[in-house]
Amino acid sequence: MSAKESLEKIVSKINPSQVEGITTNLHFNFGGGADYTIAVADGKAEFKEGFHGEPECVLTADADDFVKITSGDMNPMMAVMMGKLKLSNAGAMMKYAGMLGLM
Repeated sequence: MSAKESLEKIVSKINPSQVEGITTNLHFNFGGGADYTIAVADGKAEFKEGFHGEPECVLTADADDFVKITSGDMNPMMAVMMGKLKLSNAGAMMKYAGMLGLM
């Protein structure tokens, strides 16, 4: 599974009740032009290719490492501590980690 497919799968599993009242953009930068956005608004989450809107948080990682994180083969907290996962706003990502299935 690719990082893009992982993000699409994550978005497809988000329950509308999890995003009720939330408006945000989360950017995912996997290098080499592999940039994606999860946009949350109006009680729904949407996957978009490229960067859209002002991000509350930018997650930067190698695509293979991100797949390992989303598949459970790599602990997200360890990935952050090892520098394999970088967050521009860790507090914001902590708010959404459960919704995204990263915790």
